[in-house]
Amino acid sequence: MRSILLRCLVLLAAFAAGLAHAAPAALTLEAGAGSIDAWPAVRVLADPDRSLTLAQVLARGADFAAPTGPHANLGVRRDVVWLRVPVQVPAGGSRQWVLSVDYPSIDRITLHVVGAGGVSAPVELGRGVPFSTHAWPSAWHAATLDLEPGRTHELLLRVETTSSMILPLTLATPEAFHGREARMQLLQGLMTGAALCLLLYSLAHWAALRDRAFLQYAVSLGGTTLFFVAYFGLGPQHLWGDNVWLTTRAAPLAVLIAIIGGAPFIDRSLQMRALRPRLSLAMRACAVAAALVAVAFVVGVVDYRFTHVAASTIGPLPMLLALPVAWTRARLGERIGVYMLVGWGVYGLTTLTMAGVLRGLLPATFWTQHAFQFGSLFEMVMWMRVLGVRIEDQRAAAQRATLERDALRSLADTDALTGLPNRRGLNDALARLLPAANTERMAAVYLLDLDGFKPVNDRFGHEAGDEVLVGVARRLAVLLRASDVVARLGGDEFVVVASGLPGDAEARALGQKMLDAFDAPFSAAGQPCRVGLTIGYALAPLDGRDALGLLKRADAAMYAGKQAGRHCLRRGGATTPALA
Repeated sequence: MRSILLRCLVLLAAFAAGLAHAAPAALTLEAGAGSIDAWPAVRVLADPDRSLTLAQVLARGADFAAPTGPHANLGVRRDVVWLRVPVQVPAGGSRQWVLSVDYPSIDRITLHVVGAGGVSAPVELGRGVPFSTHAWPSAWHAATLDLEPGRTHELLLRVETTSSMILPLTLATPEAFHGREARMQLLQGLMTGAALCLLLYSLAHWAALRDRAFLQYAVSLGGTTLFFVAYFGLGPQHLWGDNVWLTTRAAPLAVLIAIIGGAPFIDRSLQMRALRPRLSLAMRACAVAAALVAVAFVVGVVDYRFTHVAASTIGPLPMLLALPVAWTRARLGERIGVYMLVGWGVYGLTTLTMAGVLRGLLPATFWTQHAFQFGSLFEMVMWMRVLGVRIEDQRAAAQRATLERDALRSLADTDALTGLPNRRGLNDALARLLPAANTERMAAVYLLDLDGFKPVNDRFGHEAGDEVLVGVARRLAVLLRASDVVARLGGDEFVVVASGLPGDAEARALGQKMLDAFDAPFSAAGQPCRVGLTIGYALAPLDGRDALGLLKRADAAMYAGKQAGRHCLRRGGATTPALA
């Protein structure tokens, strides 16, 4: 007990000696202020050898100096830094205050509170400390201060980190701290939720379309989301808890994962191999390099600093390599190039902002700390538009393939001269119509052969003959119902299939109607010419149900009509009176 008292007296004596040399103005903690930015009152002492003890630091009060860099940002530091913050609580003020360092990527912070009663027990903060031992279960590094009103206190913080030394210090009442953290959690929840929606969307489309661009986009988006979860302290708070390895290593590893997915996605989306094969090869090399560094980092071959430098070096390369190709695509009027350029424009500005913060060139504010997150999400939305264009292109390609297939099928099923179904098209029609025929709704199959067509060819030529055949096709199409089928078997033979007929009388009436339609002359080489018609027909199901049998019966009837004098209508094998 006596040794502890002696130690406290020594520390207080050293502290008093330091104050006698230089004491910055104390920060007044007014309860009504809610949250107070402590950085204006901060004084800094470097510890390059990492050897200073608390007593030595207190004795060197005159060596503390105001920070000269941007607000709350000491940049990249390899040494240990001591921060000194004098605070004063007015008489009657609140005793309970929360000190927070609103930058989760600090490895270790040791907090001492020096007051009239001595030096408090040290409080260990930082991402290198298991999360369950944190003074507050917050994404920020926070500790409760019990400060006696009416007195001045000194806050001493020993800070060391492998990342940038960004130190936005805030003193707040517990209520104000909870409010600030709730707003931060809401913002990060919305940003992470939006990213997860995009991730699930891309995975669903990859599963449905089997387009690797969607999987590559998902990997890149997953890495980016993991980076922000780690960067803003949400990982240990909500996901992996006391896993210090993930807390201290997830951020650079996530950047490498994003590169592994993003580089081939850009290469595939812009089709770089077609325009710039060498740039395409370099793009894929970036993905391979990122994968190798990630594996080496996980197994412990390389350390955090090497991985951080590698990730920050490889990270911008895919964008820089793809810019010429995206510019070319945009100049050609391709939307993918435009979306890429717009996304990279915003992403590039926010990346420079974050680089400026990490290098100690810009102040650490809400907007500078979150600019890269906003820019990354905007870029991912632009990449989603790129995927939307890919979906549209695939749909258009599928439609073209369908049209081409239908066109080929139509060519295969269609007579080139008249545009009517040919024998193959007729077989398809019969296969569709005959099964539905019954005794109440019959199907009639007519075989039509032109009378006097050969003299037209001999007199006027084959072009005139073709003109007559086209005229025959048009006349039959106009004469018959839309549901009836008119086909050309070849030469001067046509087939008509009429369904839904009540009986033979209606079938005979329709045949007579076709005979009468050929009383009018046709035009051949500008000259009128008459072509007759002989028709044989069969009824389904009365005369059979199979297409071949019905056509044979109709052909036999038509041949009998020809033998009997032409220009007549006959059914099946039975002789019917000639109808002139």
